[in-house]
Amino acid sequence: MAYMIGIDTGGTYTDAVLLDADRKSADAVIRKSKSFTTHERLEEGIENSIKRLDLTEEEIAAIEKIVLSTTLATNAIVEGKIHDVGLILIGGLPRGQLATEHVRQVRGKVNIKGRVLLDIDRYEVSEAVKWLEKDVDSIAVSCVASVRNPILEQKVREIICGICDLPVICGHELASDLGFLERTNTAVINGGLLPIINSFIQAMKKVLSQNGIKAPVFVVKGDGTITKSHVIKNTPVDTVLSGPAASIIGAINLTEAEHAVVADMGGTTTDTGVVRNKRVELSPDGAQVGNWKIKIKSAKLYTFGLGGDSHIKVKDSGFEIGPERIVPACRRGDGDAAATPTDVLHYSNNFAMWDREKAVTAIRKQAETAGLTADAYICGAKDAVAKKIHDHLRQYEATGLPVIAIGAPAKSWYEITRKKYDLNLIIPEHYEVANAVGAATAGICAVGEAVIRPGEDGGGFLVHGNTERFAFNEMTAALNKALAVSRAYAVRAIEEQGLEPSEETYECESVYQKGDRLVHMPVTVTDEGKINCSHDPEKGKFVEAKVKVLIGGNMFA
Repeated sequence: MAYMIGIDTGGTYTDAVLLDADRKSADAVIRKSKSFTTHERLEEGIENSIKRLDLTEEEIAAIEKIVLSTTLATNAIVEGKIHDVGLILIGGLPRGQLATEHVRQVRGKVNIKGRVLLDIDRYEVSEAVKWLEKDVDSIAVSCVASVRNPILEQKVREIICGICDLPVICGHELASDLGFLERTNTAVINGGLLPIINSFIQAMKKVLSQNGIKAPVFVVKGDGTITKSHVIKNTPVDTVLSGPAASIIGAINLTEAEHAVVADMGGTTTDTGVVRNKRVELSPDGAQVGNWKIKIKSAKLYTFGLGGDSHIKVKDSGFEIGPERIVPACRRGDGDAAATPTDVLHYSNNFAMWDREKAVTAIRKQAETAGLTADAYICGAKDAVAKKIHDHLRQYEATGLPVIAIGAPAKSWYEITRKKYDLNLIIPEHYEVANAVGAATAGICAVGEAVIRPGEDGGGFLVHGNTERFAFNEMTAALNKALAVSRAYAVRAIEEQGLEPSEETYECESVYQKGDRLVHMPVTVTDEGKINCSHDPEKGKFVEAKVKVLIGGNMFA
């Protein structure tokens, strides 16, 4: 028998599940627990949730892995609590607000084709480092067009590492898309999260050790995949939106649905995302967190201010729900001041986990203040919550997809909404801990990517990989080089985690311009891992080709 533990630290609860690693769907859940999230010390809430699983010695010995999804990075960014980061900019200043005030510019230039037009000056870089290092905890490096050729960022990093011991983060290591400002701020924010996530992982390992758990620790990334904790210590920005991503994975695995809209209702907000072919739909633009646009691979989410702890207000225009969050009266909140959807459910006995009498008292007080009977208040509040849910889901009506509702308050509120608006609704078993199930069952995947574009002056082809640039005369040779370097990059990412590369998948296409439109054509990879696709002018003007290699990982190689 082999087990997995999934843990999710949400805004209100920290959930934990013990899963049978050999089973699928809801049958895999052996035990589950919920504890309040301890925001200042997340590891305490995690320890409480683990203890409530009541693990036996035999189960502890058979645990294969622990997987965490955490709000830590997201909350630190939103609350402005990241550490101070120095930034060295090569070749110019991005347009827009930077995520740090500790900035130095140095000379150097790479053009959009990736050719170095001006090399860096080692003395100038050294002086910039000496100016920054006394005031910061890490240094980020970002260069215009570094995704076309990262060599100047790599040179600057080498100089920094020879001068000081501060962690160094380069923009090209985190983002492969153009967008100088977003890529720069992603590197800065990643640097600012390093001490936070490192402290958390150390504390987590101590908690697990104290509970006799020696299994490897993984963390969910914002795209719904997982990676070893020692890797995420270097790229903590990848954990942004890891909680919602885990929830979507949990909904997929609990229902085995191929396609669906997933609605995860928490204490403060509801996150919705789309599943197609059992895969999380990703955002093409990265993630917006607080004031910052972050260039990471993340689930495509829509978030709105409705949760079990939303503030209910009664105004002349009717009931308003949220977006402010308060402590429900049933959980010792100030019932004289306000009530919440959770209090409404307690009053009407749809859901009763805490002190119903306090909820009843609060509802009667709020109803009296609004000039309503308690029953009229309950009816109005339920209608307002259901309408807010339905109004948000209308954007998905054209898809015809069923809605999978998960999260602690979801069963009650989405059942109420279904009766009023006839939703195509699925509420899985273990819906209240779907996020933790998703964490435990998320897959391991590394990605290598490359772009092929026309060469200098339109002649030949340039391959822009994750770490290097190459030039070729023939498209087939360029595509196969792109495939080889992307595969090598992904394999290395798997092996650095002490894992064995497993299944490989490819996503390749070429893009041509024909008239005023772009034509996307798939590129086939043979069973031998080769591409045979020469340039054909009849297809139109060649714009670019994209190669992506995805490689899974098996444990205990």
